[in-house]
Amino acid sequence: MTAPDWDELFTLFEREIDDPGMPLSEWQRPAGPMPEELADRARDVLLRQQERIARIREQQDAIVNQLVALRRVPDAAVDTPAYLDVAG
Repeated sequence: MTAPDWDELFTLFEREIDDPGMPLSEWQRPAGPMPEELADRARDVLLRQQERIARIREQQDAIVNQLVALRRVPDAAVDTPAYLDVAG
């Protein structure tokens, strides 16, 4: 594979970062070394992926906290009245 192959791979990574709903594609590392002129782009993609991973972890933590809170809510027993008759 050549520089255009590397360019195509980085374009795929960038699209997947930009569109969180996009299904992840299978990919293979292009043959041969990455061209030096793509080093800055590779660093940018890596940084953006790391930022995205951090946001996903934050979302996971928030979901865990919500699940913990939900588990603290007691289950309603079947024989427990749902309403209190204050007028009767």
